[in-house]
Amino acid sequence: MTDIRVIKDTMGYSIILDNSKKLFVVTLKIDVEYNEDGFEEFLLYFKNTWEYIKTNNLMYHLLVNLGSSNKKENELPLGAYMKLIHVMTGINDIFIEHCHSVGILTEGSIKWKNAYELATKLWKPAKQRPLLFTENEDEMKTFFKSHKLIPIEDMEQVWIPCEDGGYVRKRSE
Repeated sequence: MTDIRVIKDTMGYSIILDNSKKLFVVTLKIDVEYNEDGFEEFLLYFKNTWEYIKTNNLMYHLLVNLGSSNKKENELPLGAYMKLIHVMTGINDIFIEHCHSVGILTEGSIKWKNAYELATKLWKPAKQRPLLFTENEDEMKTFFKSHKLIPIEDMEQVWIPCEDGGYVRKRSE
């Protein structure tokens, strides 16, 4: 069995499970004009992959690579954001039990972080998983290594329980 499973690969995006790194990777490959059927197909694959993870009692980090937001000309319409929020709230219970943490890799990460913080002032899911917006892949790797649902049995590391039900690695002083 290969460590990387391609769940869906289209011209505009890919969904991949990297079993060796425990990464659920969503990559937006190119900026394409919004297509409702295509977006709904993406949401279906995204949701069903998390259902698969739950059914098989697996745990993954979610890495969303939005690419360069500065080059994007096609924005999602409001209705698409509503569908995305609906799917995310519908699978939030799966995230609580099966998603270590979420990293969003994109240029313009500050813009996305600010938008997210505004949205969570209106609604914040229960036991929200740790989330990082960044432009730096190394920062993302460090973040993933230090945020887990279940502490790794590692005598050299100290894990501290978080209010979200997960654990964070204690930083060396």
